[in-house]
Amino acid sequence: MSRAVLSRLRPPASLIRLPWSAAPWLAVGYLASYPLVGGALFAVSTAAAVSGVVLSQFTVTLPLIIGSVWVVRSCAQVERGRATLVDRPIPYRYSEVTEAGLPAHLVTRCTDPAFARDCAYLILLFPPLLILDLFALLVWLVSLGCVTLPLWYWAVEVSGGPMGPDGVLSGLHTLPGAVVLAVVALALLPFAARLLLATARLHLTVAQAVLRPPRDPLAQAKGVLGGPGPLSTLPGARRAGTPTEPTENGESHEPNTGRVI
Repeated sequence: MSRAVLSRLRPPASLIRLPWSAAPWLAVGYLASYPLVGGALFAVSTAAAVSGVVLSQFTVTLPLIIGSVWVVRSCAQVERGRATLVDRPIPYRYSEVTEAGLPAHLVTRCTDPAFARDCAYLILLFPPLLILDLFALLVWLVSLGCVTLPLWYWAVEVSGGPMGPDGVLSGLHTLPGAVVLAVVALALLPFAARLLLATARLHLTVAQAVLRPPRDPLAQAKGVLGGPGPLSTLPGARRAGTPTEPTENGESHEPNTGRVI
């Protein structure tokens, strides 16, 4: 996980101070924006993907298919930018078109692994992420509502049910009962904030894992081969240096070695 996440979503050392720090409120902004923004992106990207599948049956609609791919990519860019609420924007990399013509352009765009990951995040992962975010937000809002209950206990409905005169929660519409519940909720509020932060971290981790470019497993080896190191001094490699002046027999020697070159 990046340093930005660790600094902006990392809870303070004291669990009691957690609800009053900035971390849970940043998490609330990130999670609460997903049902609205993510829901709109889900609808648009789903419509674009379905339209692309339908239009792929007709050759004359190649430009429209490319347009549907562009719509899905634009939706993914919005989600990458939404990560700035708690972290840096998620990086991306799409395959470049190397051949001319609409068919080559279409094949490159539709077979790009990054496009498949965009569809997976925007469409397939939307329902589970939405349920996860709403659950964490519900726990947080209920906890805050119980903490502030003494301020609005008089507005609690007492017409019937558990909150009615004979219900098990009938004491909540009285000031003493509201104060007792507020004290209990205040003691549990740090744990609700912990759940909120854990959910925001999990959501961001999923978004980064799916939407960012995959790591090259050979990147470290390529860096070693491309940079200066012991491999540059293997036998047979050309040594740096200026040869000495030719001798009488016309041979030149490397400085400090006497090796004939």
